[in-house]
Amino acid sequence: MRPLLLLVPVLALAACAGPAPLRVPLAVPCIGAVPPAPLLPVVPQQGIFEQAKALLARERLRDAYEDELRALLGACADHGDAAGP
Repeated sequence: MRPLLLLVPVLALAACAGPAPLRVPLAVPCIGAVPPAPLLPVVPQQGIFEQAKALLARERLRDAYEDELRALLGACADHGDAAGP
């Protein structure tokens, strides 16, 4: 009789817990669209200071674009969808 009394609460708790969630791996692409490349400023033909400023601005824009691409690829590497550098 005593094992039957213990069985009733165990069965009641098992029924309340419900089924375990089913996890199915899905292949999902990490990058939906590649961000557009930045429009780089034109380097003037004359004036060394203006040329230096334009080249520095181009370098900063390229660096920011590279950082954005690396962040997108890094997100894929975190999920195991792409190989990291």
